[in-house]
Amino acid sequence: MHCTSTRSFLLLPLFILISTLPAAAFNIELNFTGGLSGSQQAAFFEAERFWEEKITGYLTDFSQPGLTINAGGAVMDGAGGVVGSGGVSRTERSGGFTLATRASIQFDIDDALTLEDDGLFSDMVLHEMAHAMGFGTLWGANDVYVAGTGQYTGQHALNAYRSEFGQEGAAFVPVELGGGEGTANGHWDEVDHGAEPTFIADTLGRDMRDELMTGWLSDDIFVSNTTLMSFADIGYEVNAVPLPSSLLLLGLGLAALLRIRANPMTPGRKRT
Repeated sequence: MHCTSTRSFLLLPLFILISTLPAAAFNIELNFTGGLSGSQQAAFFEAERFWEEKITGYLTDFSQPGLTINAGGAVMDGAGGVVGSGGVSRTERSGGFTLATRASIQFDIDDALTLEDDGLFSDMVLHEMAHAMGFGTLWGANDVYVAGTGQYTGQHALNAYRSEFGQEGAAFVPVELGGGEGTANGHWDEVDHGAEPTFIADTLGRDMRDELMTGWLSDDIFVSNTTLMSFADIGYEVNAVPLPSSLLLLGLGLAALLRIRANPMTPGRKRT
């Protein structure tokens, strides 16, 4: 998938323990292929640490306990066009789950510099790494989403969504159907490409449009328990999660298209 830029920019003290089964450890191995500066590589290491802290293993006795991500920068089409590309390139089936074992993330070097200057590069890396792990990219293979329906039905994420966002009667988590290939069917839903609030907010008052795994990037990103618990739906062992979470991405910012969104006052970007 790829990212394009339009020069407009994109918990209750309850603890959930995902599995009591023996599980292999989860590890991300980064393989830098060139084209990224030291500070940009550092953003990848920060994202790696974040996800390894939240994802501790697998819900199955997986023979290959890790994910290798090839990451790099290249000349694409200059600033303002394609931001980057990425995707899952290899999977293995284990215990009823389809799990990613190899993926790639590549950024346009010109757009990477712009994103870095705007303080958004780390957010983009964190987002894309989630896709490399299977968010949105392996939903269909794990029977938690049917393309075109806009209805994510994985039970762990759905339970978190009901509790976290006050949607007790929800039968599914809404999925984005707009934005075209790379954005549609791979992100949580937003309104008008993120230009308007969804009016679905967590117990801290944070609107769903600012969640990390929506299709348009905003300035006040947070990671929801809904996103974290979705990884349990696709075979990962997730750390005990307090609800609601006060986690904010401070300096942290398969991928799908990462569009940068415009809000009514600020130009924005589209992401995948």
